[in-house]
Amino acid sequence: MKVKELIEKLQKLDSNLEVYVTSEDPDVVVPGYLVRPFEINGVSAFNVVTSRDEMRRPEISAAAEGEGRECAIIEVTADF
Repeated sequence: MKVKELIEKLQKLDSNLEVYVTSEDPDVVVPGYLVRPFEINGVSAFNVVTSRDEMRRPEISAAAEGEGRECAIIEVTADF
């Protein structure tokens, strides 16, 4: 998803709503729960390199300026 697509979707909502990110991914969800909630605690831009590990799980790592590609990063926490 691009930043402008996220903005368009968010603009359709009440601007006073709190925002949470959720995941149903079994590698992320705590056993016994169907969904794991996260709270957004930061938004920034970084140069990154994306890849997959030997088990095909997505990975992201920081890259020096001019290397990789610039991406918007939404930082989340499960402790809120």
